[in-house]
Amino acid sequence: MDRFALYYPHIHVRDDDWLKYAALYWPKMARIRPPGYPLQDSPAAQELHAARWLFDLEPPAWAADEVAEPFLELLHEHGAALRDRCGLDRIETWGMPVGDAAFGNTGAFSAGGPECDEDDPAWLNPRFGYVHTSRISGQLLDSAVDQGLALVRAGRGGTWVAMHPELATVHSLALAEQMAAENCLHPITDQALPHAAMSGWTFERLAATLLDDLPAEDAVARPAPEEAFAFLAFATVIPADLRNVPIEKILDIRAEFGSELDAFREFTAERVEELGAIEDVRDARLYQEYLHTEVDREVRARLAELDELLRGAGFETARALANVRSVTLPPLAALAADAVGVTPAVTVPAVVAGCVVGAPLQWRRKRRELTQESPVGYLFQLRRALGPDTLIAKLRRAWPL
Repeated sequence: MDRFALYYPHIHVRDDDWLKYAALYWPKMARIRPPGYPLQDSPAAQELHAARWLFDLEPPAWAADEVAEPFLELLHEHGAALRDRCGLDRIETWGMPVGDAAFGNTGAFSAGGPECDEDDPAWLNPRFGYVHTSRISGQLLDSAVDQGLALVRAGRGGTWVAMHPELATVHSLALAEQMAAENCLHPITDQALPHAAMSGWTFERLAATLLDDLPAEDAVARPAPEEAFAFLAFATVIPADLRNVPIEKILDIRAEFGSELDAFREFTAERVEELGAIEDVRDARLYQEYLHTEVDREVRARLAELDELLRGAGFETARALANVRSVTLPPLAALAADAVGVTPAVTVPAVVAGCVVGAPLQWRRKRRELTQESPVGYLFQLRRALGPDTLIAKLRRAWPL
């Protein structure tokens, strides 16, 4: 069974190009949406939501309760150290610049961000991170408020908890991991976050991360092998920038080439299983080189092999068409033609015309057979549908010079 994706840490996807890539690969994608939270999706996300590829999951109470356990242990064992770093009374020492790519507005508004109460200047402080109360257990919330680590206020879509942005981010990642692990989901993100979702949010991990003892090389997130392999494979056949590709085209590709997509996902899973050893590679640069090498070896080589097979099939079709003028009707066919009053002089040109008209259809059928048999047939179809030449042609038609 192919796992669905789980988007984190936001509700709204921030990068439409990334969303289109995700829609080209994952069967479906869920996101964690608090009950009653108003959506402000991009047009692309709206269409994918209407097509039921993108769907919403309410944060379950069981996940919030299970995530709360290591956080409560952390507050009990290291409350003083955590308050020294993340306490609300020390907000001016947090040192988080507004809009910081790691923990500022990008990572901190992990539940989408509420509307602010204009009568409360503290609530307007952009250094806060926000978590919807539906995502956090009541026991953990009470403890965080009692220890001076959180504020609770009403806002857009319900009630929100304001806290140190790193604390909000780590809690959201832990919740995403718990929901993914218990629901056969694969967590994915379009954000450059400093901590991967699937990193095991135990008490020890939380302490190392939030108390600033985590070695720098372990704090750098990197995509899971499956996601990285699939997106690198896509990059071999389609442009990185998909902004000019309408989402309707993405949905059409999924509908038309579903069998090829299934075969490609199976192929990717097999490759990733073989790549299991590289997950332990510590150096991020070396990790990337292993993935690039595997894509070159497994994807580019197979695409070249498929191209060769298709050229051979096309050559055979062309040769058959070139020889069609030598076709003569077999005796039984000639008798049948004579019986219905069709003379050979009329029938032979008709046969020629039929071959000429039918040749492209025969070639298309053969091409589809070959691509369906190849594990990278889906990439071939993507190249045909979304390749640079195709995009350039579309742009020229849209903006003739």
